[in-house]
Amino acid sequence: MQYSWQDALLSTFAELPHHRGPYGEAARAYVIVDFRGHPDLLARLTATEDLSFGSVWAQTGLDIYGDVAPLLIEVDGASQGVLRGPRHGDFSTVLVRVLEALHERSGGRYAMMSFASAVPLEKLIAHFGPFCDYALPDASEFFLHWYDSRILARVLQVWTPEQRARFAGPFVTLRYALRDGTLAELPGAGRLPAARPEGIEKFSPEQHQMLFDLDYPDKLAVQLRRLYPDMLPGNPDQDTLVPRVQKQLERARAHGVAGDKDTFDYVAWGVAISPRFDEHPLIADGLRAYRPGAEGGLTQALAGVPDAVWDAVHRAGRDGGDA
Repeated sequence: MQYSWQDALLSTFAELPHHRGPYGEAARAYVIVDFRGHPDLLARLTATEDLSFGSVWAQTGLDIYGDVAPLLIEVDGASQGVLRGPRHGDFSTVLVRVLEALHERSGGRYAMMSFASAVPLEKLIAHFGPFCDYALPDASEFFLHWYDSRILARVLQVWTPEQRARFAGPFVTLRYALRDGTLAELPGAGRLPAARPEGIEKFSPEQHQMLFDLDYPDKLAVQLRRLYPDMLPGNPDQDTLVPRVQKQLERARAHGVAGDKDTFDYVAWGVAISPRFDEHPLIADGLRAYRPGAEGGLTQALAGVPDAVWDAVHRAGRDGGDA
């Protein structure tokens, strides 16, 4: 299903009559909004007295950065009425206007999640806070910005089943946007976990490495867009570029390319010159001669490829032909 933030909220509202807390408490609709890149919208929202909200960072070391904090917000009745429709003239609410403005911005759809829960706001904040960072066995700690749905999609692959179940405990269904434009739904138990380990979440070194590996294509895409502005074919945004980077990483690994510089160079050529540049016979010969860690690296291995070959490969890639 294609993602629509309004439809996601309507689905959340539809769950409200069907769920109660252990003592008959009514379920409420909530949104988590990542305001880190949108401090102006945060200021608009916090200026109103008509909403109940709290910082997801309230019980973390990040709580000093209140002007960019992700918030857990209870969707008030007036906002629910506006979103359920029909609209009456220009009538709206602060929350709806903020969400509309958020989704008009680049990457805004990744900054909102919604869910229903009978758990009170204060207890939800206390529940989600320990997931904002994690510790390794050597006691080193790292922040985990899961309220960005792109990061949540990755960390759900890294958490153990117990960690996933613990995170999902208090909500009925968490709804958020995926990078491919579809809606993701994470079912929960609708109850707070009976108990949780003290302190922040614990990751194994393998989990930490897996999270780094899943994040690597995004980091390379950011570097490419920064180093080669307006030079990448189609001038792609981050969402368009990441899948291209992922494909080139797969091809680089197939050739045994290793190390940050050689990997970046390979991906840059595959994205900027031709996604199949490695299929040209002279380039393929150089790749077969490549050895990780050798002096000069990938650049030296391909130093014998004439400029005319690179130009031809570039033209073929640009025109949609085979290199």
